[in-house]
Amino acid sequence: MKKTFVILAAMTILCSMAAKARAATVEELQAQVDDLSSQVKAIKSATADKPATDGKAGDGFLKKVWDKTRFGGYGELDYIFTKENGNGKGGNTFDPHRIVLYVNSELTDWITLNTELEWEHGGVKDELNDEGELSGEVRVEQAFLEFKLARPFNIKTGIMLAPVGAINLYHEPTNFNSSERPQLDRFLIPSTWSEMGAGIYGSLGDKVDYQLLVMNGLDGSKFSAKKGIRGGVQNFNVDINRNKAVTGRLEIRPITNLYTNFSFYTGNSAKVGTAYTTVAAFDGKYSIGDFDLAGEYVHVYQDDPKALGVNDIGHNMSGYWVEGAYHVMPNGLKKGKLTDADALVFARWSEFNTQDGGAVDPTKVSGRFDRNYTTFGLVFKPTTTVAIKADYQIYDDHRTIGEKPLDNDKFQITLGFVF
Repeated sequence: MKKTFVILAAMTILCSMAAKARAATVEELQAQVDDLSSQVKAIKSATADKPATDGKAGDGFLKKVWDKTRFGGYGELDYIFTKENGNGKGGNTFDPHRIVLYVNSELTDWITLNTELEWEHGGVKDELNDEGELSGEVRVEQAFLEFKLARPFNIKTGIMLAPVGAINLYHEPTNFNSSERPQLDRFLIPSTWSEMGAGIYGSLGDKVDYQLLVMNGLDGSKFSAKKGIRGGVQNFNVDINRNKAVTGRLEIRPITNLYTNFSFYTGNSAKVGTAYTTVAAFDGKYSIGDFDLAGEYVHVYQDDPKALGVNDIGHNMSGYWVEGAYHVMPNGLKKGKLTDADALVFARWSEFNTQDGGAVDPTKVSGRFDRNYTTFGLVFKPTTTVAIKADYQIYDDHRTIGEKPLDNDKFQITLGFVF
């Protein structure tokens, strides 16, 4: 009996202790839950009191800006072998010709910022070349705002490309076949030609686009028979007179695969007095099957070349080029990594004269300023954004015996890309 009583007493004590322990544990847990609940309420209250620019709202604004900003650009890396012909310009070199960075951002659904910054020949060094120019260049090529009001009428202002000729607006290396831009589009239209200004643009239906801009003008005192009007491009913050230039473009696509463009520039190029420079250009491209035909004609007129203070040019400069290209890559090879690939062969004839009709000083007239180029080569595009080009340029002019030519025959390989 004693043994049974001891066992029952022990069991009663243990049960009592277990009940007390369980009660204590539940109370502690409840206290912890109440404490956590208080902390959560405090955090919510503190977050609600913060300004809207913190936390998720701020992150959302930054993400919105990032999502509407696009980075891109293009580049040209060259290998150039230049044949020596007595003018001291022969050579064999690799050249990081240009690297360009785009940054474009939609500030709102109707205002867009467009910028383009270019590094030529790897940047700028304090060394002068044979023509007294710094080797290399860093330049803002574009920086303008677009105000998109309606399809037929919009406004843009800032540093913009002059909408003249076949190449100046479409100067990326995947847009033309040769390693270099046509010489005509360097000297009679000084691509890449950009200037400060403002203007309007838009689309008139589905087949006509236009631009009309007012910009700073050219410095005619820097024109020459050697470089045409290229030297007349000024710094963006400079204009030599109180006049402003007007430039415009009309792009017409009358039928499928035919593109035609009429463009012009006119402005006073004299520091003192009036001496208008007018550039008129026409270019076009037509594709039929695997064959492309393209060409351009440019005429530059100076109404008073004497007022410019330059005696080796006259009233007129003119030139043209015509090019044929044939797509040679079989469709059977366009698969796998080469799904978007293309290959073509091309040939171009170009001729221009910066002393068309003579010069202010007749003794300065020379046949070496009446130049022509024959260029032929191959372009391979493994994808639409990369062009590997190889071509040969044959140079000729109408110089007399003893005169040095301005250019050379050359072989060039170029890796061009856009991104």
